[in-house]
Amino acid sequence: MCKDFDLKQAMDYNYTTKQIMNKNRGFVNVLVAIDGVHFVIPLRSNMPKNYQLKYKLRDSKNKGYVEGLDFGKALILENDSYIVSNHFKMRQIEDYFNLMDNAQYIISKFRKHIVDFNQAVENSDVNKLTDPMRFKFCTFVNYIERIKHII
Repeated sequence: MCKDFDLKQAMDYNYTTKQIMNKNRGFVNVLVAIDGVHFVIPLRSNMPKNYQLKYKLRDSKNKGYVEGLDFGKALILENDSYIVSNHFKMRQIEDYFNLMDNAQYIISKFRKHIVDFNQAVENSDVNKLTDPMRFKFCTFVNYIERIKHII
């Protein structure tokens, strides 16, 4: 991630007006290290139920959506200084315990998605790579060289 283009810009940039929206919200992320690569996985509140690259915490207030970790929007953390020490209160304390209690499962599931992506790239699997519920809008495409060693 470029130092000039921080997470707030990446998450709240309006491509129509070309301006950063000030939503005054925090971004809760989970930090995960896999084979020496450090990832930042965002918590999101509106993911389609049939979206495959997620760890569900609960159903969203919006029908047909869930809240949870969005593996498909994971970023590689290049430098620890990109993480600020601001603390944001999660919507429900149970979310914190859910994430902590299932840390190994979450890492395993995230690794599985990376391996699946790597296989799709290696096999030129157009179906998986262009599926909007899988890898079409996934950030993994930005890191092909960095994650191809993860098996």
